[in-house]
Parts: sequence; structure tokens; C-alpha cells
Amino acid sequence: MNQLQNKIFCGGNLEVVSPWPSNFVSAILTDPPYGLEFMGKEWDKLNLNVPFSEKETGGLGGYKHHIRFGKDGNAMQQWHYQWAKAMLRITKPGGFLLCFGGTRTHHRLTCAIEDAGWAIRDCMMWLYGSGFPKSHNISKAIDKAAGAKREVIGISNRGCQPNYKC
Repeated sequence: MNQLQNKIFCGGNLEVVSPWPSNFVSAILTDPPYGLEFMGKEWDKLNLNVPFSEKETGGLGGYKHHIRFGKDGNAMQQWHYQWAKAMLRITKPGGFLLCFGGTRTHHRLTCAIEDAGWAIRDCMMWLYGSGFPKSHNISKAIDKAAGAKREVIGISNRGCQPNYKC
């Protein structure tokens, strides 16, 4: 394969890199599916038990990139391990893997990458207040589902005494 410079490949990483020689790239940037199946989007569904050949995964066996994890964190971690191991094979010694992960699943991703042989060096986080819902007020949801109205028994603002206008 001719030497590549600054080329972006889009696709399932195991299919794209399987013909590449070992120690071929200096860095990898990837954003694997988070497996949360957010809003039923196809790009975040991962269908379970579709095996890859050993050739495609560097002799490891494994799962195709369409794995459905559901609530099985171990299956997710195993899938991340398979592609991280394949990426390690094609990366030059001292190369970097830069990987995006979801806030609810990054721990599985990080453990799998480390188990595959990568050294975990740094972690950058993008903390933001929008996106996926972070919490839910259960008492309000129960009242709403029951059609109940909430009675206001007092009003307070920070720095004011209850039931006084500020």
C-alpha cells in the first residue's frame, strides 16, 4: 500500500483497516457508536453476534461493527476491545488513538482500549449543559401522569423570607 498522508477514511474501522500492514499509521481519530440507541437512530444501534473473520480482526475473532448492546455493558466493552486491538496493530510504536465516547459509556470504552494494549495517557472532557437529558423530576412526572395539580404553599426567592415579597 502506498504511503498515505493526511487521509480521512469513513466507514467501519475493522473493514477499512483489515488490509493495511502493521505499524502503518501514526495516529487514529475515531468516534465509535455509543450504543445508547438515542431516539431510535440507526447510526447508534449495534446488532449483536455478527462475527468477523479472524483475518479481519488480526486473528482475534470478534463482532461486526453493528452490535446492539442494549443494557449489556460487557458486550459493549468486548466490542470496543476488538476494534481497539485491531487499531493497535496498524499504529506505529508511540502512535496515538484519539477516541470520542459518550458520558454514560466512556468507562467501558476506556477499559477496553487499555485492555487492548493502549496506554491511557490523558482524557479531555467537553462538559456542556445541553444535549441528552441529565435528570428527571419524578414527583412532577407522577403528578402530571395522574393529572394532579400542585398546590403552591409558599413562595421564596434566595435571600428573601418565605411568603414575603422582595
